[in-house]
Amino acid sequence: MRFDRDFTHWPIGLHRVAEDVYAYVQGNGPYGNAGFSNAGFVVGPEYVVVIDTLGTNSMHDGFIDAIRSVTDKPVGLVIITHHHVDHVLGTHRFMPARVICHRQCRAHIAAGRDTMVQRWRSMRPLLAPDLDDIPVVVPDITFEERISIHLGERELVVFHPGLAHTDGDAAVILPGDGVLFTGDLFFNRVCPAAFQGSVKGWIAAVENLLQLDTKVIVPGHGPVADRTALAEMLRYLHLIQSGSEQAYAEGLTPEEAFARMEIGAFREWFDTEHRLLQDIQRVYESLGQAS
Repeated sequence: MRFDRDFTHWPIGLHRVAEDVYAYVQGNGPYGNAGFSNAGFVVGPEYVVVIDTLGTNSMHDGFIDAIRSVTDKPVGLVIITHHHVDHVLGTHRFMPARVICHRQCRAHIAAGRDTMVQRWRSMRPLLAPDLDDIPVVVPDITFEERISIHLGERELVVFHPGLAHTDGDAAVILPGDGVLFTGDLFFNRVCPAAFQGSVKGWIAAVENLLQLDTKVIVPGHGPVADRTALAEMLRYLHLIQSGSEQAYAEGLTPEEAFARMEIGAFREWFDTEHRLLQDIQRVYESLGQAS
């Protein structure tokens, strides 16, 4: 497939990325891209596998409409790539499907289920009217390193890359199709957010993702892409890690490092104005823990 290269706009909605394999891509919202994540689904012989379930009620409605435009088969399995609200709050709409995620992801959802929606209301007041009557579903199946799902002759491999965006990330690869769903291991044209993870660990995870045989990569945020765009995000992570290490060694504060850090065109990515400092602070925290 062809990939749109316009920086500020990208095709949204439903994208067929392989036979019976679809990405559902959202654009930007009132706060930039924050909260406007992507999802996907795979149509099997008997049921549909959904990958992430989005955040607000209207987002859930749009995603379900997109699925129903392709198939009337029931959703039998939901895969959650990590615990952040914009990827999990639609899970109740697919019950009684089974729900699978990494063990740490489930732990975070279980611990925060009573406060997740209210916390997001307070953080994103413009989205608050779209968050009514959302029960949080705790996944019922977990894995540690990887698990395979078989839909007829098609295999989906769900795997944990280690501490990266969070400590409970999962990616989904369809080896026979060359399609990779990364969740928030990949932000395309949107600044990565490392506030609950590790920039250094994220670098290692992306380097491993780039070793996979992929043709199409569906990011957690931003447009459908290929390996070139994933490698570009890796370059950002390297700049943040090395620049923060140098500033830390010189005794600069994170704010001083933020002011002087040279990241070129990455400053034009969506949400960089507030996430860059968070990413630098995360590197500083890891350096302080190591000293």
